[in-house]
Amino acid sequence: MHVNQKSVSNQTHRITYTHIKTGGSRICFMFSGLGYTYEKPLLYYVTMLMLKHGIDVVHIHYTYPKELMTKSTDEIADVMMKDIDLVLQGVLSHNDYKNIIFAGKSIGTIPLIQRIMKDDAYKDAVMLLLTPLLTRTELFESLLECTHKGLLVIGTRDHYYTEEVHQLKTNTMNIAVIENADHSLDVLYTPAESLKALETVLNGIEQLL
Repeated sequence: MHVNQKSVSNQTHRITYTHIKTGGSRICFMFSGLGYTYEKPLLYYVTMLMLKHGIDVVHIHYTYPKELMTKSTDEIADVMMKDIDLVLQGVLSHNDYKNIIFAGKSIGTIPLIQRIMKDDAYKDAVMLLLTPLLTRTELFESLLECTHKGLLVIGTRDHYYTEEVHQLKTNTMNIAVIENADHSLDVLYTPAESLKALETVLNGIEQLL
């Protein structure tokens, strides 16, 4: 296994990323939350799961001001895709991957749902939507049209949770609703329940791999 810290840039943007190579033919691009980084439990263990299955992993290291969240959903998607596209092009143009997986956490699900899932180039990719911002109408409506294979996970105490989430379940998209879990998928003051929630997510992902 090789871990490479890299950066890509164009005339206006420069973005860094970590490329963990296992030598496999599959890759998982991961989009973190604003404050929920790759060292936090959920994304750390999803990374470990990918590596267990011989799947290369790319962590994209973007940073944005909290004020970005006041923008429209499409504006957020456009801002983030300027960075994400640089990494996708840089990695995919130099490596021959047979299968692609995308994993987004919180704000990281916005470009995933609004842009990547609507791009025919990624129509066969597996989508892992970890605590998507379902109360944003545009995201929910886009997900209603989802045809991708994947998993959507959200907790009932997440401020982006809606009881309508079950409308999004399809033959290809699985839904996991974690009772009493918050936006970090933690069950407050109950470590054992939080670990069970993490196990539920990992088991759901493993079924897709």
